[in-house]
Amino acid sequence: MTSQRHPLDDLPEDLRRELLRFVDVLEAEWGDALVSVVVFGSYVTGKARPESDLDVLLVKADLPRSRLARRHLVYPLKKRAGETFAATACTIILTPEEAQIVKPYYLGMLDGHVILFDRQRFFARILERLKKRLEELGAERRTDPDGYTYWVLKKDARPGEPIIL
Repeated sequence: MTSQRHPLDDLPEDLRRELLRFVDVLEAEWGDALVSVVVFGSYVTGKARPESDLDVLLVKADLPRSRLARRHLVYPLKKRAGETFAATACTIILTPEEAQIVKPYYLGMLDGHVILFDRQRFFARILERLKKRLEELGAERRTDPDGYTYWVLKKDARPGEPIIL
């Protein structure tokens, strides 16, 4: 019997430990306002390089409108989790209302993500809805000759036709 690897197994031990501590810090500081914590990107897909950052999506109720104010809100919490995490993590901070609107990077999450916290399956449901919509459109994930992936969202789309995800 083989044991299944967890996507976070490829994280350096100190970074993994500090990431999990970060989730604990967020839960303690934000309480019920914390909605979701999702890790995605190259560390999760196994394609991280030494210079890669750790992509972390945070969904929180009652955020300031300014992105700078949001960063100021999160940075001290990143530092409390640990120096390695604070230097490596790139956080995207959204309200639940903002998170409901599909972002381009959600498509990349379909290749790999780890949900570390998800109140009432909030973000899991968003990704499920996205997968269903892609199926309805007949979308295809393709890889170019250089190994980069891209999506053809709708094969018969006309130029300028809006595609709603």
